[in-house]
Amino acid sequence: MTRTRSWHRWLLAAVVLTLVSAPVGAQAPLVLTFMHFNDDYQLGPVDGGKAGGLDRLAYVSKQTRAQDPEAQLLFAGDLISPSVESSVFRGAQMIDGANALGVDVATLGNHEFDRGYDELQARLAQSRFPWVATNVYRRGGTRLPRIEFALIKTVRGIPVGYFGLLTASTPEAARTGPDIIFADALGTARAIVPVLERRGAKIIVGITHLDMAEDVQILRQVPGIHLIIGGHDHDPMRATVGTSVVAKAGSDARWLGIVRMQVTSDGRVTSIKDALTAITETTPSDPEVGALVKRYADRMSRELDVVIGRTSVPLDARNTAVRSAEAALGNLIADVMRQAVDADIAITNGGGIRSNSLFPAGEIKLRDVLGWLPFNNVVVKVRLSGAAVRAALENGVSQVENQGGRFPQVSGLSFVFSPARPAGSRVASVMIGGRPLDPNTMYTLATNDFVRDGGDGFTMVRDAEVIVSAAGGPVMSTAVAEAIRKAQTVNPRVEGRITVAP
Repeated sequence: MTRTRSWHRWLLAAVVLTLVSAPVGAQAPLVLTFMHFNDDYQLGPVDGGKAGGLDRLAYVSKQTRAQDPEAQLLFAGDLISPSVESSVFRGAQMIDGANALGVDVATLGNHEFDRGYDELQARLAQSRFPWVATNVYRRGGTRLPRIEFALIKTVRGIPVGYFGLLTASTPEAARTGPDIIFADALGTARAIVPVLERRGAKIIVGITHLDMAEDVQILRQVPGIHLIIGGHDHDPMRATVGTSVVAKAGSDARWLGIVRMQVTSDGRVTSIKDALTAITETTPSDPEVGALVKRYADRMSRELDVVIGRTSVPLDARNTAVRSAEAALGNLIADVMRQAVDADIAITNGGGIRSNSLFPAGEIKLRDVLGWLPFNNVVVKVRLSGAAVRAALENGVSQVENQGGRFPQVSGLSFVFSPARPAGSRVASVMIGGRPLDPNTMYTLATNDFVRDGGDGFTMVRDAEVIVSAAGGPVMSTAVAEAIRKAQTVNPRVEGRITVAP
C-alpha cells in the first residue's frame, strides 16, 4: 500500500509539473470544415449516370456534417443556367436543389445573368441561403437586392469573413443590364479584406468565380486571405501561395471538395488540408434530395413533349444533308450560335447535328431539339485570322465524299468548294459580310467547344484567342430551343451559303 501511495503521489506531481510548465496561452486547435462545389448545371447525374448528381453529393455532405455539424457548404457560382432543364424550369430546380443541400454561402457565376436581371432576382428570392458578390453592384455603388457585399459567420466560435468575386468578363456573354458594374477583382479584394478584419473576422475566405490565374494573383498580392474556394474552371484545381490555398472542385457535382483548416481559438491558422471526394455511381443517394431529383426528372420527361414553336419548312437532319451541303437546319443552328455570342461568323460541325431524320413542317417539340443537339456542347467565341477561317473551311470539306462529321454548317459567310479537287485545296472562294475574305483580317467566330478544342481536325481553331469560353457560353440546344420559342415560327432556308462547284 505504501508503494502504491508513493506511486500516486509521484504521478500527481508529474501532472501538476506538466500543467505548470505548459506555455502560457497554449490553446487546443480547432478544425473548421469547408465543403465546396461549383459550376453545377443539372440536378441529376452526368456522364450517362456515372458521375455527379446532387442527391449523391448530398449524401457525402451529410456524412461530413455528421462528423462536424458546423461544416460549411460553399458554392462558387454557375447554378441556374445553362442547361436544357434550366430552359424549362428557369433555374428554379437548381435553387431547390441547393436549398435541400443546405448551402451556407454562395457567390454568383456569370451564368446567373444568362436570363437577365429580373430572372436572377426571382431565383435569389427563392434561395434560403445568402449570396455574396463584392465586386458586383449598381452604378453609383449601391448593392443589388438580395446580394451581400460580404458577411461574417461564426463557425465553432471563430468569426469567418466571406467575400465573393465574379469575373469581370460576365457582360460579354450574359444579359447583365446597363446599370450593373463588375469591378476589378484584385482591387476589390484589396479593399474588402481590411474591412472584414476591422469588423472582427479572424478567418478570411474568398468565394470566387474567376480563372485560376486570377485567384492565385489575388492570394499573392492581398495579404490576410486564408482560403479561396473557386469556380469558373471546370476541372478540379488547387494551388498554394505561402500558407494560403485555392481549391476548386470541378463541374457538375462530380466531386465534393473538403477543406479542413486547423486554427487556434484566437483565429490563428496552423494548417490547411484539402481533398476531393469523387461522386460516382457507387455513391449512395440521399433520400430527400433523391426524391427532389426524381420529381424534376419526371416533370422534365413530360416537358420534352411540349411544343415550343413551329417550322414553316421541313428540317432535314439526315447525314446526307448536314454532312455534305448547306442545310436549312444547319443554317438555323449556326445563325443562333452567331447571334448568341455576337460573332462575325459561325462554323459548327455537321456531325454534331444528329437524329439522321427528316422533320416535316409543323410543330417543333423540345424533344426534337435535343435529338438534333444531344451532346450538351456549348457555344464559344474566338478571334482568328482570315487565313485560319479558310483553313477551318478546308478542313471542314476535306472528307465530304465520306460524309465526314467535320463538314461545316455556317452563318455570316459564304464559300464555294469543289469536292473534285485534292483535300486541303478545295475551297475556291470565301465571302464575309459581302466582301472577299482577307487572310490578314481578324474575325470573331462562334463555334462549339468540341471544335474549339480541335475536335474533327479543327486544330487551327484551338490556338485562337478565346473571347467567350465554354464556361461563359450557352449550351447549343438551350440557345436553339429559346430562339425557337422566341420566334414562335422559324423559316430557315438553303440560301447559297455553301456552293458545290464541279
